[in-house]
Amino acid sequence: MDPVVIIFVVLALCLILGIPVAFCIGLSAISFLLYQGYPSPMVMVQRMVDGAKSYTMMALPMFIFAGALMAYGSTPRLMKLANMLVSRVPGGLGAATLVTCGFFGAVSGSGVASTAAIGGIVGKEMLKQKYSMGITAGILAGGGVMATLIPPSLVMVIYAGCTGVSVGDMFIAGVGPGIFIILLLILMNCVIAKRRGIGSGEVAVYTTAEKIKIVADALLPLFMPVIIIGGVLSGILTPTEASVIAAAYALLLAVFVYKEMTFKDFLDATSESVITSAIILFIISSATPFGWLMATQNVPQMFTQALLSLTTNPYMILLVFFCLLWVLGCFMETICIIILVTPILFPIVVSMGMDPIHFGVAMMANLAVGGITPPLSVGLFTACRILNCKVEDTFPDVLYIIGIITIGAAVTFIFPDLSMYLVEVLK
Repeated sequence: MDPVVIIFVVLALCLILGIPVAFCIGLSAISFLLYQGYPSPMVMVQRMVDGAKSYTMMALPMFIFAGALMAYGSTPRLMKLANMLVSRVPGGLGAATLVTCGFFGAVSGSGVASTAAIGGIVGKEMLKQKYSMGITAGILAGGGVMATLIPPSLVMVIYAGCTGVSVGDMFIAGVGPGIFIILLLILMNCVIAKRRGIGSGEVAVYTTAEKIKIVADALLPLFMPVIIIGGVLSGILTPTEASVIAAAYALLLAVFVYKEMTFKDFLDATSESVITSAIILFIISSATPFGWLMATQNVPQMFTQALLSLTTNPYMILLVFFCLLWVLGCFMETICIIILVTPILFPIVVSMGMDPIHFGVAMMANLAVGGITPPLSVGLFTACRILNCKVEDTFPDVLYIIGIITIGAAVTFIFPDLSMYLVEVLK
């Protein structure tokens, strides 16, 4: 049997058996080494260490920590600002939730954190205002997964680490598609709210003084993306340095400005961030020898030749990639897909002349759909836990959100200017 086949057979069997993905990846790589007989299995340890000690990847735990800290004091203020901005449109609370998810994604970088933080504040209130369970959970999950696109996105840091593209360019390129998809979701929410007559009685009237106070309260949290993106784009800070400053800034707001974080809260946020970071970095470490073996066995080249033997039409190839990523997103975690698939697809898109930044953002938009599409649907499961319901209770209404994000991802794939315009302007 071809040794390469061994890798994929073992990987598939482990995934079917429900073994954690990090172990599935590691076991498939070591099975190849044992079957082949060379090089020594000790290379697994060396490659795993190399995968975890990347300077760029050091930004991950700090961004995660910053997001956890911003939940204390910043989230309610962002929610008030969003509600003031869109409360007059039909389904104002749903629209405000989506805008807040965009704001929170810009300070946390984590889709699950956004869904959990915002859902805990508005989830039950949306149900009280007669939003259906499916629309409520879908809005929370769909808005949350936009942190995949809106900078500082954790998965964009990982993609940049895998491909060597600029983290700053990835951050900027994600702004357009992220805002575009959130606007599509807001439009969908308004249409459904108007047709079903939900969200009635939620319009609030603000005095000029109240508006000024709400905007002033939200300015400090909104300054977080300015620190991160501005520092990286100006060249003053590396992404890793920006993540450390972001965490320090978030701690300053939570403890000294808003004074809403106790010592116990700090310990909880720290332990949660450490656990999350360890899981992600272990997956990355396990995937490093896997990717190395793919490269040494010329798997990307074989995949390229096989695909080009079927069609040389670039649009058909992009359609295949789109469908492949959409399906994978339903069954695997986003970080795992990026680490496993990028080394295979990246050489193909580069040979086609597609901009690596555009492909990366299109890939993130595509994989965001998986955050709300069962059976994996991490974002949807998070929303359902907050709302105390089952995933099946969200159907069929959640399909509207899945469809809208899929359309947004397709538009991102088809129209490069949506992601690349800001990158070109700011160069």
